[in-house]
Amino acid sequence: MANTNKVIKGRDLMLFNDEGKSFAFATNHTFTINAETAEISSKDHGIWGGSEVTKFTWEISTENLYTPTNFSSLFDLMLAGTPMKVRFGLKAENDNTKNVADGDYENWTSGNEYYEGDAVITSLVANAANGDNATYTATFTGAGKIVRTTVQQGGE
Repeated sequence: MANTNKVIKGRDLMLFNDEGKSFAFATNHTFTINAETAEISSKDHGIWGGSEVTKFTWEISTENLYTPTNFSSLFDLMLAGTPMKVRFGLKAENDNTKNVADGDYENWTSGNEYYEGDAVITSLVANAANGDNATYTATFTGAGKIVRTTVQQGGE
């Protein structure tokens, strides 16, 4: 029987745009989903409190090496304030001897299973420390639900 609990390497789990293309030169991604709750305690709960979920929120952040094209693109999207579709999941390419910086791929592409939803950019931070590579961080905050998506081989 195959092991379905394979540990995933961080390098393979990425953020993608609506076309399934990665944001270039990423160094870290964080996906957070939260549940807000309301107190529903009653006399029947005894000494234990009670809660129910009233709302879910989510966000995905990306940390990347700075390139003028990538940062400017995100800057324009943020100021437009328009939700964009994002995906969070495994990349499709599995050959770790190839890399985007060498031109092996234009961008990594998303695999067939991912979490997808509309989000707005709520934070964009450029960091230019003396002696280090310039970086930027962008935070995408959900503008509605996020869903787990599986695409059948051969199309979307």
